[in-house]
Amino acid sequence: MVSSTRSAGYEWRMNAPRPLTSTPAARLDWREDGAPLAKGFDDIYFSADGGLEETRQVFLRGCGLPESWEECPVFVIGELGFGTGLNFLATLDVWRKTARPDQHLYFISVEAFPFDKAQLKRALTAFPALKDLAGELISRWPGRVRGTHLLTFGNISLHLVFDDIGPALTGLDAQVNAWFLDGFSPAKNPEMWSEAVCAHLARLSAPGTRLATFTVAGSVRRGLAGAGFTVEKMPGFGRKRERLEARFPGTFPLTAKRPINPLIVGGGIAGAGLVHAFARRGIKARLLEPYADLKTAASGNPAGILMPKLDLQDRPESRFYNAAYLYARQLYARQLNESHDQIYGRGVLQMAGSEKEAERFEKIDRYQALPTDEMALVSHTQAEVLAGCRLSGGFGGLYAPSALSLSPKGTVLTLRQAAEYICDKAVRLTRSGKLWQVETAAGVVLETKALFVCNGANIRNLLDMDVRFTRGQLCWGQSPYLPERAVIAGHYAVPFLDNLLLGATHAHAGAGEDIAVRPEDTQDLLAAGRNMFGPSVLPENVQARTSVRVTTKNTLPIATQIDGGLFVLSGLGSRGFMLAPLLGEYLVAQALGLPSPLDKATQKRFVGAFVA
Repeated sequence: MVSSTRSAGYEWRMNAPRPLTSTPAARLDWREDGAPLAKGFDDIYFSADGGLEETRQVFLRGCGLPESWEECPVFVIGELGFGTGLNFLATLDVWRKTARPDQHLYFISVEAFPFDKAQLKRALTAFPALKDLAGELISRWPGRVRGTHLLTFGNISLHLVFDDIGPALTGLDAQVNAWFLDGFSPAKNPEMWSEAVCAHLARLSAPGTRLATFTVAGSVRRGLAGAGFTVEKMPGFGRKRERLEARFPGTFPLTAKRPINPLIVGGGIAGAGLVHAFARRGIKARLLEPYADLKTAASGNPAGILMPKLDLQDRPESRFYNAAYLYARQLYARQLNESHDQIYGRGVLQMAGSEKEAERFEKIDRYQALPTDEMALVSHTQAEVLAGCRLSGGFGGLYAPSALSLSPKGTVLTLRQAAEYICDKAVRLTRSGKLWQVETAAGVVLETKALFVCNGANIRNLLDMDVRFTRGQLCWGQSPYLPERAVIAGHYAVPFLDNLLLGATHAHAGAGEDIAVRPEDTQDLLAAGRNMFGPSVLPENVQARTSVRVTTKNTLPIATQIDGGLFVLSGLGSRGFMLAPLLGEYLVAQALGLPSPLDKATQKRFVGAFVA
């Protein structure tokens, strides 16, 4: 269920910075039959007369499902009040039994008081018929993390918007085919059913949209009618005599536009994220990349870390970083294989290097923007136990139990395996009418209506972008004593395959061409490793490698359409493996006219102010 306690959106919050915290807790009582009751609203989450059947009758049949999606390549459901997820699971069940493999369902749900994972698991035990589906949802559940989260279930995309009703609806970028209005009753949660909410529903509705709800309150009927819906009372379920169905003017279905043969330039993690997002929708992209072994890209490093980016302030990008981390972690956990040396380990320690940093870590832990099973404060002694070795310094740190040490190259090759690979280099971009033309070093000209430029160090050879380049040198070798987990203490150390990797330097890289290994940088990295662990852990027979990071003036990534059919995904800095999967989903959704996994405020942060 969802509530609204504030009507202001991001703009109001940005004028008065506030800390990024977890969402308000769902305060529950549990009835004897095991069903949850919301204390703050004195209302139930599902009917005592049969919650699953109520969902099927009120919402699925009320919106004409599954018949309404039969001819739709893409169908979008919007829900106000995710609650226990019962409506989603019932929809998921019907979709998998009736939809074709080439159809795609988007289920967008707003919730101000999301359950934690334990509450969700307990509530869903009431529906044994949905046990397997509930297990899938629980395994992906983000917890009480503010913002918009993408959870994928094959050809189903679940967008969870954990926020108050006003800013949540203001930020949605979608056209909805069916609405499930399942908040607490209008008498107990009037903000949820206001005229402003009804106006948002109309704005977000596609022609012919159907709407269903359990309530027949006069204020709701008038609000929907005033927003342009045709409203009709229908027989209710259980103890409720009546319910509402409504329709928006126009004709079904809403069809998605599909770019013809998308072309991706650049085969690192940015390009790989796009390939995977297209493949998830049954579209095979072409990928233009000169180096199959990624020999010059940061994606070719022997080891890397996926961990959260920590931010104290509640800003659009801060929420996005948490959502991007959680999505990437779930994606890699499903796509990569630990037995094939793609995931090297789990758990990352980030140690405080000063009293000021230790105080910042304490605030991050206190605000709990991520759940405790994703980020926890540890003492220095606890950190040494987790690391399995001595750690220098006297401060504690933050421990991310689910963070990953992984193979960058293995990750990239896995995500981009669905592409049509073209081993060549792009040297020039031109436009001819609605087509983009890419001239390659071999003299071939490739054409497309949807071009995605994902270059890193050589992006200025194709586009006049206002970006910065920094060198990132690292070194590695076998070590007789390895920490049990990756450690960050100024620099970072990653154990992998009996080796220890130490990284990484940050220095100006001119126009992006400076990738020569510097022996003095290797010595600096070894000294940093000695400071972290002592000399006994240092790698032997050291190898080194340098690649170039691309960043922007404000350190935010570039993810935007800079011209009709021309998209750019770059400027990911040292966070490519965290950012690329969700940004790839965003750009593919933009190109196909699909619901965006990013709210509008976040999208504005990544648009093309970076063209010189």
